Amino acid sequence: MIRKSITLPCLLGMAVVAATDAAPRVASSDDNDPGEVSLFNGKNLDGWVIENNAQFSVRDGLLVVNKGAGWLRSEQEYGDFVFKIDFRFLDKEANSGIFVRTGRTSNDDEYGWPDNGYQVQCMDILTGENPCGKMIPYGAPPFESETDRETLAKVFRPTGQWNSYEIRCVGEDLAVKLNGQVVTTARHIKNHRGHVGIQAEFGRLEFRNLRITMIDGPSTKDGN
Repeated sequence: MIRKSITLPCLLGMAVVAATDAAPRVASSDDNDPGEVSLFNGKNLDGWVIENNAQFSVRDGLLVVNKGAGWLRSEQEYGDFVFKIDFRFLDKEANSGIFVRTGRTSNDDEYGWPDNGYQVQCMDILTGENPCGKMIPYGAPPFESETDRETLAKVFRPTGQWNSYEIRCVGEDLAVKLNGQVVTTARHIKNHRGHVGIQAEFGRLEFRNLRITMIDGPSTKDGN
């Protein structure tokens, strides 16, 4: 038998080819936490419900919203949790939102958005009354919130770049991190359970790495 030796340059070349042929790894905003569950498989919308004919689809492993109105609702409800999601705006000033602890019912109008929930603004804008990261009520009971616009301006990434939200809901408190920094806090959140979701508001955006970690907090203990 003739044994062929493989030189170091050849091994390096094989490694480069293998790395090139491998499927690209989708970047994550953070390493996976224990107990973290993926809510999006990158192939279809299993586990989700499109409300009011909103234009959500899957393309190249990404969840895409293509203008239109309505929202995408998780099939399950959640109480105390940390919800993580990466997003990027495809158009300047594209508009969307992330719903948390939101009921499944919607307004009976041309928009069809929820009538009992909370939204974290997801819009490519840092000015005005509702900048990116701000909490907005959608028919839910009143609450108190503050948005740190100075921190928001420092960490926000513009059109075409990936941003990451980490939304933590425990009891009646909520905190929103954008790209690892707290930009919004809220108190007196009266809906103790509900769906998570994504708003379609006439903008084009892409989403990836939708993950949730359940927390053993007040709303999971008392069953509310």
